[in-house]
Amino acid sequence: MRLKAYGNREDPPTGWEQDIAEMYVNKRQIVRPNTNIKTALCTVLLFALATGLFTWLAHFVFMSVGVFSYLPASVQDFHNTHPVLSIVIFCAIVMFTGALACLKYIAIGTIRLYQHYAPEEIRRRCLFMPTCSEYTIMSIRRHGVVVGFYKSYFRIMYRCKGNIYMIDYP
Repeated sequence: MRLKAYGNREDPPTGWEQDIAEMYVNKRQIVRPNTNIKTALCTVLLFALATGLFTWLAHFVFMSVGVFSYLPASVQDFHNTHPVLSIVIFCAIVMFTGALACLKYIAIGTIRLYQHYAPEEIRRRCLFMPTCSEYTIMSIRRHGVVVGFYKSYFRIMYRCKGNIYMIDYP
């Protein structure tokens, strides 16, 4: 028999349904994604190296073509006075832009690291189907990072109170 989804708290489930929900929470298989911190750090390092190489190449091309001559005089003076610092600032801008482009994958990877390393007693606290971390990944994939995190925040802070089992998809 399937449990009903209780989206509002006005219609509470019966004791039998709560017993079934408790069994679901305690007996469900905890999914541990195949990821680890070493892989995540290698990915971040590879991203930083690729961004640094791209920045150096772009700076070389900009200097060869003369793009810096079109910039305001104050920026040109700063670049001529502090060439290394200007390259570091340019690299930071490129890294920030690249991180924004990859924000969805960064967020999902971070949640997967949580799923892999979080203790089982913490992971079993969620009374929802799908669990809050699975909900967050689904929400980010469906609605994007900003709306997905907002929906997950709303679910965790306002809907996860109490001891009522619910089925809630993004």
